Amino acid sequence: MKSFVNYSRAIVLATFFAFAASISGGGSGFWSFLGSGVAEAATVNQITVEGNRRVEATTIINYVTIEPGVSFGAADINDSIKSLYATGLFLDVGISQRASTLLIVVVENQVVNSVIFQGNKKVKSNILVTLVDTKSRGMLTEPQLQADARRIEGYYDQSGRSNAVVDPQIIQLDNNRVDVVFAVNEGGRTGVKTISFVGNQAFSDTRLRRVIQTRKSNWLSWISKKDIYDPAKLDADEDLLRRFYMGSGFADFRVLATDVTFDDEIDKYHVVFTIEEGTRYRFGDVTIDSSIPDLDENALYRQVKMKKGRVFDASLVERTIEELTIELSGYGFAFAEVRPRGDRDYENGTISITLLIDEGPRAYVERINIFGNTKTRDYVIRREFDLAEGDAFNRVLVDRAERRLRGLGFFKTVAITTEPGSSPDKVIINVTVVDDSTGAFAVGGGYSTLDGFVAEVSVTEKNFLGRGQQLRVSYGLGENNTSYELSFTDPYFLGYRMSAGFDIFSRNTSSTTDRPYDNDAVGGGIKFGMPITSDLKLTLNAAISNETISDVSTGAAGDDATVYYTEGESLTSSVGHSTVYSTVDNMADPSNGLYLKVAQDIAGLGGDVHYVRSRADARYYRELFYGTDIVGLVRVQGGNVTGIGDDVIVRDNFFKGGETIRGFAPNGFGARDLEGDSLGKDGLPLGGKHYAAATAEVQFPIPILPSDFGLRGAVFADAGTLFGIDLPSGVASADVNDDASIRSSVGASVLWASPFGLLRGDFAYALTKESYDETQIFRFSAGSQF
Repeated sequence: MKSFVNYSRAIVLATFFAFAASISGGGSGFWSFLGSGVAEAATVNQITVEGNRRVEATTIINYVTIEPGVSFGAADINDSIKSLYATGLFLDVGISQRASTLLIVVVENQVVNSVIFQGNKKVKSNILVTLVDTKSRGMLTEPQLQADARRIEGYYDQSGRSNAVVDPQIIQLDNNRVDVVFAVNEGGRTGVKTISFVGNQAFSDTRLRRVIQTRKSNWLSWISKKDIYDPAKLDADEDLLRRFYMGSGFADFRVLATDVTFDDEIDKYHVVFTIEEGTRYRFGDVTIDSSIPDLDENALYRQVKMKKGRVFDASLVERTIEELTIELSGYGFAFAEVRPRGDRDYENGTISITLLIDEGPRAYVERINIFGNTKTRDYVIRREFDLAEGDAFNRVLVDRAERRLRGLGFFKTVAITTEPGSSPDKVIINVTVVDDSTGAFAVGGGYSTLDGFVAEVSVTEKNFLGRGQQLRVSYGLGENNTSYELSFTDPYFLGYRMSAGFDIFSRNTSSTTDRPYDNDAVGGGIKFGMPITSDLKLTLNAAISNETISDVSTGAAGDDATVYYTEGESLTSSVGHSTVYSTVDNMADPSNGLYLKVAQDIAGLGGDVHYVRSRADARYYRELFYGTDIVGLVRVQGGNVTGIGDDVIVRDNFFKGGETIRGFAPNGFGARDLEGDSLGKDGLPLGGKHYAAATAEVQFPIPILPSDFGLRGAVFADAGTLFGIDLPSGVASADVNDDASIRSSVGASVLWASPFGLLRGDFAYALTKESYDETQIFRFSAGSQF
């Protein structure tokens, strides 16, 4: 019985397989149905293509891994389909076998006729077109289209419009062509409502908000736009916080998190920085430990910036490493590495630094790649590196270049990475940047205590034509003057780290109560600047100007003004230099550091006037009470002008007033002719050849006002003197009061870091003065502190 059952089963199976083979065209389709793991390999005699309209059949066949006469399986079909899809030419691909023919059926992607942007007003189409991969005459793919839309939305997000929505639309045309339309709804600007900090003990929220770039929205945000939410800016803010704390002694500082939440009701963001300050340290012992034979370690100590007992500052460690690396390279150790090792003494709150010097691995720069720059030329980026292709690779110099690139102000973001080169001793440097807007159009106005109401229109471009050059054109207009100025500076003249530039100006001024003549001046100059060290810079200059004095005032007392000011033209030709040493932490908003400037101009290399004019200015800033943002300033300044073979004419004297000692009017103190009354006041100001002044000032935040308004208060005391003139012939010394007595004043100020620059109002009272001096209770000024 058992054998009968087995025999019957065999007959049934044979019948089934025979039937299956008969309906499958010879059996190959059936075995394909069972799967590649069971089927035998198939072969075809030819390959045909259907559905192609633009792509040649031979091109399609070349992407297929199956060949006539060669056996293949399901894996080969899958590989061929993947290969065809990878070309980006096809929307759909199918491969099947018909008897001895392999049939490839394709549906081609549509061709993009044109790319159109609609609804974009804040961002021009020529910028958006650089963001998308969908191009005219290119293939249309849905994934690429959606990626382009998200990329545009990301650009708007970085521009402060997080609510922007981009809808990609397709307009069908004939011949399998389409127009692609990116419909943009830009939405409104997305600002930052609040910025707060968690974990800060040493510094207040107000102080830390001054450190970062992001600002809270206020009534002037539409001008400054610093309240725009930008994730890249927040990343930069984290780095600014680290640098601030690491420069203030907190070597263990960390940003634990940056939390951002969006408030749908007001369409603004709330930003919270969670930080960990750690312990505040001072420098302990600083030593150099070298493993390089015959290296004189003692000679290297002059490059060390850290001093024992000074508050720990990570930037001083960085600068020391840079200086030592460059010094060692000059000694012939191109591959030397300088590594700092910090030994913390928690009990005494100190960090002792050991600078370890070793021979590093011998690696060379194979290539420097530049990515992302759409405006800035490659060479502008490359010149910030102290190394080039073929040079010894040094990580310290790469980090230095990254800081320089960020400091240019040309880019939103800068990132430098490295990767292995073509051999183990070669390194490829990749620089990725995102260009930022570098042009500015400004219209400003205000009131000057000397020239009355003034206005200025200027156009400034600090990355002219992407070459890293600076260009400024301005027109100024006041109640008593007009001016035109053109300034150009190339920071890398002839490819060297030396700046060169020129200035051209035309000024027309009318007489005032302090200036008894009309003056038309036209001139210009050239300048060359070069860094001596990271803190010291030397600038050489040459200038020439032609001035015409006319309509010198005369009055009831006679022609007293014409004795001092001669009508007619005069040519002044001069050369000079200025040397600046600065360790100030922030030139726009100083709180710590020393600033020294010495300048001298020599007139007389041709022209009608001959003199040597010398000036010096020293300022020291320091935060008086740690963590309070109360900053003290001590300033000392002075100058002298001496004639060369001739007396110094009155017009070339120093004229001083409230800009030097507050509480005095413009040209309010100094030598004065008391006999004449041609100006309708007590005497004619004559200035002086020598001046000296000192200032003590304390600046502080105004508690009742939000810090984002940029308002600060100050109290000050000024003192100084101005004296010494060369009397013209015919003027009796008895008619002129030239007193070197000290003038002094005290007062209070309001400072506003406005979108137009620093604005300042000073209220002052003169403590000591001469009877003929002119005083002024309030003075308004605008512009940078330097």
